[in-house]
Amino acid sequence: MSIHPTAIISDEAEISPQATISPYCVITGRVRIGPGTVVEAHARIGSNYGEVSIGENNYIQGGAALGGPPQDWTFRESRTRLEIGDDNRIGEYVTVHLGTAKQDGVTRIGNHTFLMAHSHVAHDCHVHDHAMLINLAQLAGHTIVEPYATVGGIVGVSQFVRVGRSSFLATGAMANKDILPFTIAEGHWAVPKATNKIGMRRAGYDAGEIREVDRAVRILLDRSLTVAEAIEHVRTHGEPGTAVEALLDFAATSKRGLARA
Repeated sequence: MSIHPTAIISDEAEISPQATISPYCVITGRVRIGPGTVVEAHARIGSNYGEVSIGENNYIQGGAALGGPPQDWTFRESRTRLEIGDDNRIGEYVTVHLGTAKQDGVTRIGNHTFLMAHSHVAHDCHVHDHAMLINLAQLAGHTIVEPYATVGGIVGVSQFVRVGRSSFLATGAMANKDILPFTIAEGHWAVPKATNKIGMRRAGYDAGEIREVDRAVRILLDRSLTVAEAIEHVRTHGEPGTAVEALLDFAATSKRGLARA
């Protein structure tokens, strides 16, 4: 185990012998850190308000603050949690808070995510595998960022919004409704402007799937149709496929409402 003598480590912490804790880190309360994880200088992990679990091979950069109490006036100490998976990079001064009892009590970061400098993940959020938050991206409570989605720099996402898989929120966007999977959205308030074809190719979708998704997106964004009518139109006239079904399921289960042009 490599723990610098200037680090302050809770007696309750469980740190793998293969982890690295750098100078002036503060680890408070019940914190578990897995093998291969590197915590750079001046990071702060844990608090007296809950538990933090961090998996393997994460790179946590200087000044990050993980597992602090939620910024919620109604929060009461209830031993909620922050769970971080494997192979993530968490940049300088990133903040990620514990969950609250309002939901299941857990804030979750998946695997292979990249949270760039000064981004914020609030209580009860779920950032799925391979998602990316660019510098100064800000997620309000209960936000869901689906796999391979990118939240651009200086972007704000309102509480309870879902950012669909392989979507891209452009720099400076403000999202207050659900962002369809596989789209590029921008503006204040953000609405999809195009299909994220490059993102879909990078995620392994073939040309046929991209073409069908592009067609379905155009129909779902047609404001002359209700969402239910648009879904039925796609199902009736389109070609079935995994990507299209994911798109339609997202639209059908939206509680916040879809962002539409």
